[in-house]
Amino acid sequence: MAKGKEKRQNHKNDTIKYKLRCELNKMASYGRSKKEDMTTTRNERNKLKRQGYSHEEQLRVNACKDHIYSYSTMENYQKEVGYFGDWLISNGYKKISIEESAKYIQPYIDHCVEKGLSPYTINKRLSAICKATHRDIQDYSHPKRSVAKITRGVAPAVHDKFNERNYAEIIAANRLLGLRRKELEKLQVGDIDVKDKYVIVNTVGKGGKDNIQVITDEKETEIVKGWIKDREPDERVFSADLFKNDVNFHKQRELRAKDVYFRVLEEIKDNPLARDKYKTFIKRAFESEGKKLRENLDLPYIARGENRERLIREGKPIEYDRVAILYVSLTVLNHYRSDTTVNHYVGK
Repeated sequence: MAKGKEKRQNHKNDTIKYKLRCELNKMASYGRSKKEDMTTTRNERNKLKRQGYSHEEQLRVNACKDHIYSYSTMENYQKEVGYFGDWLISNGYKKISIEESAKYIQPYIDHCVEKGLSPYTINKRLSAICKATHRDIQDYSHPKRSVAKITRGVAPAVHDKFNERNYAEIIAANRLLGLRRKELEKLQVGDIDVKDKYVIVNTVGKGGKDNIQVITDEKETEIVKGWIKDREPDERVFSADLFKNDVNFHKQRELRAKDVYFRVLEEIKDNPLARDKYKTFIKRAFESEGKKLRENLDLPYIARGENRERLIREGKPIEYDRVAILYVSLTVLNHYRSDTTVNHYVGK
């Protein structure tokens, strides 16, 4: 390598932006079981809880903290710490250490707030920065995410009407599946498991987590079977051309959650046998994941706090059937809490 080029490369390698990104690269744990690390975290936190430690102290125990489990997460974190690195460099902190950069996390978050960035964006950046600097998010003042303040997915975006005309096929497909963009784009024929009376769609979600979508409606299962008929297992289900857009796939995810909720709600209404069937499914799903079902399936879910106020303000119900909500959580959204499903999807 020529001396001039080598000198420029060494100069680049000294920057805080480069150091932060290298620190993230060290955490690449592709193929490692996040589920096992989450179980370890939960067990250790429960020990601290029994010993009387505060909730904040419990949160500091995290076996996942120094691992990044998927390429997409790594890509997002690299981008977010890049913004922090650029801000540090622009303020004269070009060659500080990672340890020194931690002193400027709070000023940077305050800067993001002053710029008017959304709580969601700020939390994304803070998560990535804390990962790279080995700090705890709860140590920093930052705006709390709340569905009451989220507008995307509610108000139409600039290109929504164009997308509805030109990408109706993929929009309709995701209304049936409820997947995230990358999950939908990467979906292969072999990921779809056809059973006698239902279909399971297997995907890899955030953080490398194995997710499933369960489709039981007869008409919907026939549609899915049509997608994969006479095709090879390693073929992508949907053409790459269907993703050259800014379609709001999260909107279809929200609508899918609502579709399944109201279908199940109608089925279990005044039907104890159907309700018991879904309750059994939910209990077994929690057991298979090694999770403890802490919610009472015989009690409705009632919204609280800011989301309750939002629902009342928008004229929406504040009470939801917990069995139907948790079924949606498990088979559409791959969450395990009623509040997440109500606040961000069914009650949105």
